[in-house]
Amino acid sequence: MKLWNLRIIILLVAASMLFVTNAKGQEDKTKGWPYSFPEGGFKLYESEDKDEKLILGGSILYRYAYWNWFGTDKGNNTNNDYSFSFQRTRLNLKYTRQDMEIFFQPQYVHMFDLPDDAVSSKTGPFGMGGLYYLHNPEENPYDFGVHQAYLRLNNLFDTNLFFKGGRFEYSDGLEVQDEKDGKKFNILKNMRLADRMISPFGWSAFGRSFDGVMAGWDDDRFNLTTSFFYPTQGGWEKDIDVTIDDIDIFTTTLTAKKGTLLPDTEFAAFFYNYEDKRDCTQRPDNEGRSCSHADIEVQMFGGHILGIYDWGPGQLDTLLWGGVQTGDWYDRDHDAYGVAGEIGYQFTKMPWKPWFRTGYFIGSGDSDPSDGDHETFFQMAPGTRKYQLYPYYDLQNNRDFFVQLITKPTKKLTARMDYHIVQLDDNSDRWYMGTGPTQKSGCISGYIPRNGGGHDALSQEFSIMLSYALNPQCDLVAFYSHVWGEGVVKNVYEKDNEADYFSLQIQYKF
Repeated sequence: MKLWNLRIIILLVAASMLFVTNAKGQEDKTKGWPYSFPEGGFKLYESEDKDEKLILGGSILYRYAYWNWFGTDKGNNTNNDYSFSFQRTRLNLKYTRQDMEIFFQPQYVHMFDLPDDAVSSKTGPFGMGGLYYLHNPEENPYDFGVHQAYLRLNNLFDTNLFFKGGRFEYSDGLEVQDEKDGKKFNILKNMRLADRMISPFGWSAFGRSFDGVMAGWDDDRFNLTTSFFYPTQGGWEKDIDVTIDDIDIFTTTLTAKKGTLLPDTEFAAFFYNYEDKRDCTQRPDNEGRSCSHADIEVQMFGGHILGIYDWGPGQLDTLLWGGVQTGDWYDRDHDAYGVAGEIGYQFTKMPWKPWFRTGYFIGSGDSDPSDGDHETFFQMAPGTRKYQLYPYYDLQNNRDFFVQLITKPTKKLTARMDYHIVQLDDNSDRWYMGTGPTQKSGCISGYIPRNGGGHDALSQEFSIMLSYALNPQCDLVAFYSHVWGEGVVKNVYEKDNEADYFSLQIQYKF
């Protein structure tokens, strides 16, 4: 009954989507049922003074994915060539009144044709299909849950204080998102700054949420945001309603908004504290030992500088992000760092408006697993896929040089091409892949370490992504990536050191 009920919900949403499309965004004159796309959906109710509104919106996403992972590892005959798909439907119910907002967002996800033979006992899953199956051992997993449900209060006590509590999304680097900063500034923030350390990981089928509170101060020049929360299960795990209350995350970020300290430039300083005491038997480091439970407490101090400047026939953009980490890693002292520097230039007056970017990232590695110090940069609960479009590695023990070209051949079409050269920061450490905690307990920590055999070179990667706006509410995205594995990959896999990933996605927002 549960599955059929959810199918009925999906059909109703699809029907409403067609209704809105046929109406072409014009206001319905029927009293009590106006709707508005800029408001984000159907306007179910609006008071006469327009201070009180109830809006229903949502999104429907479908993605087909083909994976050709590196050849099977030595001595195993597993499936590294397969395809699967999923659909995700989210409904958004938002009530606003003066300085109060109540938001409720349930979601339903159904996956199809996951491979049941794409996990190796030696080296783990062969691509994301194997990773989904490892979390949900069935070919067509599905589930219904609540992605967000929160209360937000603004202008508390007639000041710039705000409060948010419940289940919500959090992306590090996006504490400030202001339309006044300009569309390109916010695009660059989302593309190359957000989600490095803490993320809702929306690229995955199930996503991640955070249960807790957030409070702060926001005025025209500065924003101070502090929060305390627990991550939920999710990402690859279908049961998103479970709170991982053995992981505590505390954040504080002070942002000097664009133009406050330097024209066209934003500055931020942050502090994160991550504590993991889960009943998890996998220890994701270079010691190769198991454990009875997680015992991690990591603090990170860092910041970013982001700017876009008119210069010559276009715009120059610069980004600097970094931080140092300290704390405890099981029975070892933790000291690590991560730093990224990027620069770009867009010819804004040329046809296609070509935007060239390049950058370099270093996430420290550990040189000796027996010296009592853990020096591998730790990502906490990130959304790594933004920084490597084929997500076969993360930002831990990593040196990543990239070049990027983004163009606009037409008003509706955006093309992006990325090329990466990736090495391990320290060849005594591991090749890591993962996106942080996805389960409350068990044998999955959220990261997979693979032995590189003393090699430095991991891979080269070329990716191309085409995004086409079918209409203001519907996008079609095609993606292809090819990876040439080098010494580290060859040490793990014997059949083939190359890999491919192709996906086709359509998303409708209403």
